[in-house]
Amino acid sequence: MLNGDTFSYRASHQSVDVVADYVSTFEVGHCAALWRDVEQPLLESILRRLGGPQRTSLDFACGTGRIAKVAARLFGSVVGVDVSEAMLSAASVPDNVTLLCVDVTKVPLEQTFDVATAFRFFLNAEDTLRRDALRAIYRHLHNDGVLVCNIQLNATSPIGSFSRVLNWAYPSRPRNTLTLYQFSSLLSDEGFEVVESTYYGYLPRPGRLFPHLCEALIEPFEKACRRLKVPGLLAESFIVAARKRERLFPQVQDPRRIVQAPTTS
Repeated sequence: MLNGDTFSYRASHQSVDVVADYVSTFEVGHCAALWRDVEQPLLESILRRLGGPQRTSLDFACGTGRIAKVAARLFGSVVGVDVSEAMLSAASVPDNVTLLCVDVTKVPLEQTFDVATAFRFFLNAEDTLRRDALRAIYRHLHNDGVLVCNIQLNATSPIGSFSRVLNWAYPSRPRNTLTLYQFSSLLSDEGFEVVESTYYGYLPRPGRLFPHLCEALIEPFEKACRRLKVPGLLAESFIVAARKRERLFPQVQDPRRIVQAPTTS
């Protein structure tokens, strides 16, 4: 949840208790099953087509390294960056993954990458940070590099629609939602072109109720919805692959200066 004037996603995962709670969400229940049975295979299928032993990947806001570990099996080297020392201290990654505690929106790395990933970030971040992050990722990608990212609460899903009703009823406690169109427009504004998108997560989230039943049902429910061609607008999440495109005009990143973005060769 965001609270426009006071919330800072940069500072939201600095506490050891928050990190422990984050880790526990992927141990049992809805999020664990969705990741293991649906999201991870989907991510692997996309990254496999983009990877290779000579290819490099940047995992933005890598947290405990969950996405970086997937990329490590498909790329020669992976760099994970995060601003939270607490999250990074809880990470366990293979030898070809380098983890850095750095805010690349402020301190750029001295290298660029073939692919970047950013999971469970853009929905949670405030709008200014979303744009700062996309500009930083843009700068850290080779020409024609690809960003693979997700939005975990699609505004048109049942729970997304319910969240928007709650936002109307309780505006002081907003719950973030995004549609694929809204996120695609944001990506386009910051120099990316969506080349692939997939909805997933059709089983409604039951909260902390019946975690083991949820784990048992989520994969067959997903397969049934795809077989029956249930509209993606009803799915809770979506994943996007967006290619870095050439900027035709200078981009204003600071009111005091204009920065010319790189062009394709």
